[in-house]
Amino acid sequence: MENKVITLRSAYKVKEYHFQPCKMANGMNYPFVKPVTYDINGNPQLLLSEAEKNNPESQYFIPEDMDIVVTDGTTFNLSDPLQKNKWLAIKDSSLIVPARDARDENGNLRIDGDRYRYGMAELWVDIPGEESERSVNKRKLIIRAQTFIMEDSFDGRLTKCKLLGRNFRNAPASDVEDFLYTKAESNPQMVIDLYTNGDTALQLLFIDAKDRNVITKQHGLFMYGETSLGATDESVILFFKIPENKTILDLIKRDTYPEFVQKIKKTETKKTETKEIEKE
Repeated sequence: MENKVITLRSAYKVKEYHFQPCKMANGMNYPFVKPVTYDINGNPQLLLSEAEKNNPESQYFIPEDMDIVVTDGTTFNLSDPLQKNKWLAIKDSSLIVPARDARDENGNLRIDGDRYRYGMAELWVDIPGEESERSVNKRKLIIRAQTFIMEDSFDGRLTKCKLLGRNFRNAPASDVEDFLYTKAESNPQMVIDLYTNGDTALQLLFIDAKDRNVITKQHGLFMYGETSLGATDESVILFFKIPENKTILDLIKRDTYPEFVQKIKKTETKKTETKEIEKE
């Protein structure tokens, strides 16, 4: 049998938790969780069939109303069948998550929640070595994110700030760097994605187009004139990337950056004139 110890840690160190065995996904009890009855003296007895009574594993059965008490630091030795059954009976509780930084399907922390509310969970599984490994991996991500920032140009850093929702156009360079390094500490993967995601230019175009009212939001949809681009930021970026939409994308670029388009035209005109002179 697997020799492994599960240790539960609590976000609230002095709190005591009382669990009863959870149901399986199909709504049934685990095979080792049995209904219970009480005699006239209040003593509990498991309701077992003859086959179950003769089963050597019956000594590890637990009653369906068992009070399983957990505090910060409670351990379950999975090499002990009874402790293993107790752990299996409570591990799917909404109060317990597999890691301190576990997130739900929306990306919110299941213990700390988001900026509006605390999470539902309060306990997490602490497996020796995993906590330190996660810490080391996060530190590596932070260093990588900081390296991207350090090697970036000032204009490049301004662009990244803009993508993060902050405009530092007239701010000192130190404020720009401080903002990005702070982001790298709290969410290094997000900063890394800014530097490695091939959609950065399109995201910046989308932001500028909104700022200049080239793209507007009407009835929950982002619109360019009469053209619907999508209901979310992600859908608009996807619209930009579809080859069939290149004409509309070019028009959005023209309307968003007219000064840049004029500069390109002047450059092309100058090149044409130079070539004609060389021919003469």
